[in-house]
Amino acid sequence: MASCSRIAACPLFAQFAMKSSLRVWQGYYCEGDYARCERFKLASAGAAVPLNLLPNGKSLAVPLEQLEPKHMQ
Repeated sequence: MASCSRIAACPLFAQFAMKSSLRVWQGYYCEGDYARCERFKLASAGAAVPLNLLPNGKSLAVPLEQLEPKHMQ
């Protein structure tokens, strides 16, 4: 299966301090069934993608003001 075309630029990855956690998301969504990724769906539709949105559609419990502003859309 092909990898998601947005894998290299996805700002969500910067939010994970533990690479092992990130690998789980990448393996399941980015390098697996990326069409199920809620971030991919929004970006493909031209919609803004909240930085705290996880690929499964849930949100990180991190206040948006604590996220890096350079990644905000």
